[in-house]
Amino acid sequence: MIGKRSEKFSLSAQTIDRISAICVQTLGDVDTDKKDIARIRLSLEEILGIWLKTMEGASVCVDCGQKFGRAFLEVSVAGDRADAWDEDEALLFSNRLLAQAGLSLVYTYKNGKNCLSCNPVRKSHMGQMTQLVIAVILAVVLGLAARFLPQEGQSAALEVTQPLFNMILGGLRAVSSPLVFLAVCCGIFSIGDLTMVGKIGKKLILRMIGETFILSVVMAFIGSLLFPVVTETSSEISGNFSVVYQMVLGIVPSDIVSPFLEGNALQIVFLGVCMGAALLVLGERVASVQNIAMQANEIMQFMMGVIGKMVPLFMFLSIFNLLLSDVDSGFWSLLKVFVIAIPGCFLLTLLYIFAGAVRLSVSPVLLIKKLLPTYLIALTTASSAAALTTNLETCEKQLGIPKKVSDFAIPLGQVIYKPGFMVGFFPIVLCMAEYYGVSITPRFLVMSVLTIWLLAMATPPIPGGALSVFTILFAQLGIPSGAIALAVAVNSILDFFMTSVGLACLQVQVTLAAGNMDMLDWKKLRRSPEL
Repeated sequence: MIGKRSEKFSLSAQTIDRISAICVQTLGDVDTDKKDIARIRLSLEEILGIWLKTMEGASVCVDCGQKFGRAFLEVSVAGDRADAWDEDEALLFSNRLLAQAGLSLVYTYKNGKNCLSCNPVRKSHMGQMTQLVIAVILAVVLGLAARFLPQEGQSAALEVTQPLFNMILGGLRAVSSPLVFLAVCCGIFSIGDLTMVGKIGKKLILRMIGETFILSVVMAFIGSLLFPVVTETSSEISGNFSVVYQMVLGIVPSDIVSPFLEGNALQIVFLGVCMGAALLVLGERVASVQNIAMQANEIMQFMMGVIGKMVPLFMFLSIFNLLLSDVDSGFWSLLKVFVIAIPGCFLLTLLYIFAGAVRLSVSPVLLIKKLLPTYLIALTTASSAAALTTNLETCEKQLGIPKKVSDFAIPLGQVIYKPGFMVGFFPIVLCMAEYYGVSITPRFLVMSVLTIWLLAMATPPIPGGALSVFTILFAQLGIPSGAIALAVAVNSILDFFMTSVGLACLQVQVTLAAGNMDMLDWKKLRRSPEL
């Protein structure tokens, strides 16, 4: 528990040390990782040092405590606007992404004060994997026990659990569409001027987007071999081509409201891209609108985070209700997803590592050893944010990637580059379509490629972020909403594997990009990993 406190100082070299000590103590009270504390402390001292040159003696206020159970730290300095990140757009983008994970400071200017704030994430006493295992065990034990009750007892149990399940699902639906829209919008204009980002950003963005699309096509082809695809006549194929063509043209909505009411994923992403591009081009002329969008995005992500904490309860209710209904076919669908997706995640990881090792002329075993620390953190936490510090440290010290490249590319990649998303979501979509009797046709596969590819880039990199796409994904593909329960239960387990494969592939991707740009420290890359 953080006690609420507020202290005031005059800005000087001595008070910077005092403010830094308060920052370290506050972050330590919520069990923040020592490396993250050091990162935030150094950033705070650097910015305060810059402000000291022009605002020495200015009033400084340090506030910390908890709001609605969430820790906060804020340092405000009275004076003219002085954004330390104004001169480095790449650093600004990286910092905003780090801030979403509570790993960096956020700058704002309000009421004549320059404010630096941070919302460190409190460590849970029980890991997410532990919570999910407990939820599954309880659901199976209580669900099987409930099957021995008379029909009246089973009905009474469902009358309690089903409304609770529908309430959580309703919250998920309410948040999903605006969350995806704001994530796309803010992700685009936060990049800043791409001429400032330079060749690093351009090459990485195009490469990541292109490879993700290719992987989505490959997964659709593999899906066509593993699932029964409905054979179509030449006239049906011609008609389906017309439907797909109209669907592509239909990405442009007739109004702004209907995409959100109908959950049309393609139109929501299109609107997000248009709004983000407009805000990017107009820049400072619409700074107030940018701030509103960023704040709205923070609100929606906070709400999604709250819903995300209910995932173990949601999973318990999903499995419990399934056990009291069509248990056999339902669990076969769950098992089929795992049989396809989990080996697929491991296989994709190994393929990326071996391909990267060949192109970099290093031993695959050496590369595996260097990628393993980040991979294991992601595999045990299902959180790219939890692995971010280790990820950045590995890139710089083990893989030989320059800090300016890794600090920009890793946060960027965690937003738009999700190969694990493809490997996990295609089996989920195809298994749910088969289970609910939705015909898997060539048109269905094409729509799956486009929708999953776009939603992969639109999914916010926050806990539970992937859950927000199921409602609009299934609506787009014509899969009944009842499939969401099974999909969420499956995704809660697969998320550990999808996150770990995504980060491993990202590290290989950034290493290759740095090598292609002659910015890689080959000596660091080829020496044995530091223990």
